[in-house]
Amino acid sequence: MAQLIVGLDIGTSAVRAAELDVSPSRPVLHTYGQVGLPPGAVVDGEVRDASAISEALQRLWSNGQFSSKRVVVGIAGLRAITREIDIPHVPDDEVEMAVRYQSEEVIPFPPEQTILSSQVLSDYTDAEGQQMRRVLVAAAHSDLVDGVVRAVEGAGLTVDQVDLDSSALVRAVAAQSVPGQTEAIVSIGAGLTLIVIHQDGRPQFVRTVGTGGNATTAAISSALDMPLSDAEILKRRLGEGTPQVQSALRPAEASINDVVGEIRNSIQYFASLPGRSPVARVLVTGGGSYLFGLLQALESQVRIPVQMVSPLAHLDMSKVPLSPEQAAQVAGVLTTPIGLALPESNPAVKKFNLLPPEVAKRARIGRIQQRTIAGAAAVVILLALYGGYQMFRAHQAQNQVNTLNGQIATLNAEIPRYSVVTAANDAYNQGVQRRTTVLKGSVDWPAVFSNIQKVTPGGATSIAVESFDGKTNSSATSASSSTAQGPQAASIGTITLNLVGPGPGLVSPRAWTIAMSAKDGYFGNPVIPSSTTNTDGTVSFPSTVSVLPSASLLNNKGLQ
Repeated sequence: MAQLIVGLDIGTSAVRAAELDVSPSRPVLHTYGQVGLPPGAVVDGEVRDASAISEALQRLWSNGQFSSKRVVVGIAGLRAITREIDIPHVPDDEVEMAVRYQSEEVIPFPPEQTILSSQVLSDYTDAEGQQMRRVLVAAAHSDLVDGVVRAVEGAGLTVDQVDLDSSALVRAVAAQSVPGQTEAIVSIGAGLTLIVIHQDGRPQFVRTVGTGGNATTAAISSALDMPLSDAEILKRRLGEGTPQVQSALRPAEASINDVVGEIRNSIQYFASLPGRSPVARVLVTGGGSYLFGLLQALESQVRIPVQMVSPLAHLDMSKVPLSPEQAAQVAGVLTTPIGLALPESNPAVKKFNLLPPEVAKRARIGRIQQRTIAGAAAVVILLALYGGYQMFRAHQAQNQVNTLNGQIATLNAEIPRYSVVTAANDAYNQGVQRRTTVLKGSVDWPAVFSNIQKVTPGGATSIAVESFDGKTNSSATSASSSTAQGPQAASIGTITLNLVGPGPGLVSPRAWTIAMSAKDGYFGNPVIPSSTTNTDGTVSFPSTVSVLPSASLLNNKGLQ
């Protein structure tokens, strides 16, 4: 995950910012920018016109593409210093208290107006066998810090950390240093020159000189009696062969020699301190480092290698691709803001933080408020999404209800017609049932009579039917008593026959009975109660026969 840090440098002539992603091993420069300041807005590193700086910062953030308004801001000047002190060994969480107690002897500011921060350089045992800690102390006058913080907050930005420009310079170029070698880093700005001597990224000496490139501009302006703006243009053209430029060269060289002399004296002073390694080379940066002839003059004075150094050399520049010429133009002025954004090379060493406690508390409260607002916003969004989802579900349910109501209304509209059809169907079914019942219980008399004729044999031995009387039962079924002539059988009607057949005896009636019982299942239970012998020798006998359901009209195919 990207860890974006914005370093902010408030210089004498401009405000500059650089945003870096410091999460990869090779930090990525995402964006940078600068906006000029009116003369006098910053003097010797101290804010004199906070509103002008705030306005410039607002323009810088408006024109730039910075993703955050939280910044690490640097301070420099005669009221921002570093000192090495030795204290008895105390736990890490007690170092600040021990430093504050002992720093009053070496810090020239009133304790109540001093802001301190410290870094433990090393642990050692002194000549008396006591465990000691060597600590690098950063100290700044509260007025210096308050002025910077007030100007930054006036632009709507939040200060997360206040660091020293000197420490930022070391971080910006430490990757190009030779391990174990003592080096001097010189940053020449418009109004200040910072000299930091370090070994392996740990500052051993820091000096702020109250002069820089503006002094050369002022020298040209005074010598040639011209406005500062014209003198600034002429200063940038030094080295050209025109008479006007040549006339500016002598006062410019005098000013440059003054700066070079201060740098030389600082290096010589460091060399005179006991236990210090000699400075192996001088690395030069800053906007004033482009002054014509400065590098050559410095090298001739200090008699050690002098070279320009770029903070861009160890950065990933893929987000802001620059040509070599463009990189050379911006490298000097971006050293400090890049160093402010970078972390310490040793993770065990914390960066200086000279942020006043009340500002830090305000910043913490602001972060808490932002997180609270962000959390509340997230909750509101979740509730809104949930509410929207529930409304969507309710809307869907309402749509389903409306659809069902429409279907119900349609069905209700069909009920009258359906009722008519149902009633008609019921009437039809009832009619069919009644018809079936009627047909089932009605005797098909023509069929019955036809079958009687079929079972009556002809010839001499024939049986003649003298009379016929048929009745339909009032019930669908009836039963006749069992007789010797046949078992009890269900019937739908009866017929009474008066039969005449040849006599004597009951042979013919018996044959009739057998024939009636066997024919097509139409008849059953024939009963012959008695017989009478006629004068002509024939026998008359009545017979009652049950008509079975197979002889009903229901089986008449002509009625289907």
